[in-house]
Amino acid sequence: MRTEGCPSSFCMQMNDELLLKYAVGNGMIDLSYVQEQVKMNKRKEFLEKHTYKIWEGKDGKWRTYLPGNNPGRKMVKRSTQKEIEDVVIKYYKGLQEKVVPKTFNEVYWHWRSVQDQTVSANSVSKYNTDYKRYFDNTEFSAKRIENITEEDIKIFIINKVKCLKMCKKACKTLFGYIKNTIRSALINRVISDDPMEFLEAKQFYKYCTEPQFPREKKLISDLDMKMLYQKFMEDYQKHPNYIPTYAVHFASLTGMRVGEISALSWDCITDKYIIINKSEKYNRQTKEYYIDKTKNGKDRIFPMTDDIQKLLESVKRVELHNGYICEWVFANESGRIHAPVISSCAKNKCLQLGIDVKGIHSYRKTINSKLRCNGVSPTVAASLLGHSVEVNEQYYTFDVVGIEQKGQIISKIGKIS
Repeated sequence: MRTEGCPSSFCMQMNDELLLKYAVGNGMIDLSYVQEQVKMNKRKEFLEKHTYKIWEGKDGKWRTYLPGNNPGRKMVKRSTQKEIEDVVIKYYKGLQEKVVPKTFNEVYWHWRSVQDQTVSANSVSKYNTDYKRYFDNTEFSAKRIENITEEDIKIFIINKVKCLKMCKKACKTLFGYIKNTIRSALINRVISDDPMEFLEAKQFYKYCTEPQFPREKKLISDLDMKMLYQKFMEDYQKHPNYIPTYAVHFASLTGMRVGEISALSWDCITDKYIIINKSEKYNRQTKEYYIDKTKNGKDRIFPMTDDIQKLLESVKRVELHNGYICEWVFANESGRIHAPVISSCAKNKCLQLGIDVKGIHSYRKTINSKLRCNGVSPTVAASLLGHSVEVNEQYYTFDVVGIEQKGQIISKIGKIS
């Protein structure tokens, strides 16, 4: 379409800026409207960078957080929403105008300022511990992030893995921290190229040190289990009111996690099965215990057996007699018995017997291994213990079949019918 006074050949030669000036000069576009739209879009762009919530308090004041000293944040408040948004925009505009390059450390803490809001307090505590272990006061963390190359990352990870004798799981965690920091730098346009594009955590596994524990250290042998059961019976006679012993005995029959045992309530006990739907957790920051979901966030049921039923009846009888009875299955005069007390009790039983010290987790692995070696499918075994089939296969399944039984199996195979 041709515009009067503007030959098409002339318009085609004009760049965008001249064309805009021509349109404004000829009354084709309202300049004030254009400026207002540009201003609004710029304002929206700055606000979208803000990761913290902007909210109105009960006092009518508007509040939000701005990143503070690493690690940390600071609260700001204003009378209106526009005023608080102006503060946010001013902050990010100031960051944009800064020409000081960012270090890996600075970008890491920016990523943390967002990440910490999406995880539990215990995860934040772990992040802080890992930061000191991996990055604190290192040359790598002080490097300008735009200068970090793939080779720099390789050398840093390999040296850390070797120096700290890290296992594959720890190596993968370290790799993840660096990956997330680089990704944050890309998202916020601090860098334009990804130095980790062709790197994978598994490339570094060959440098890892995997602790090797013999099967005897992971499982409880039949002989040790027999001795432990005898110890339980003796302790019931000598110290019938000491509830942690009952909890350890219960673990040997169910393979439940220690946190699940501590959080087990009487309303989850039925005649046919046990409902496992919660677990005790510990907040490292507040140093308080609390009840939460199970480790995988899923409920499961465990079949009731005669031995389990008999044990629970003994627990209830003792608690009723001593006035301990409450909503929790394992409780004493102080209330619910916490997981560390049960774990400590399990280890003390072994020390008292002079056998290898085993914790609650050994009962889980032993029960699972016996289930698997008795023909129970990995799906059923994993369901009973509350983890995935993959975890069941990799970490909980061990050979518990004796040499005599293996000999019988080989003999059957070798027979000619």
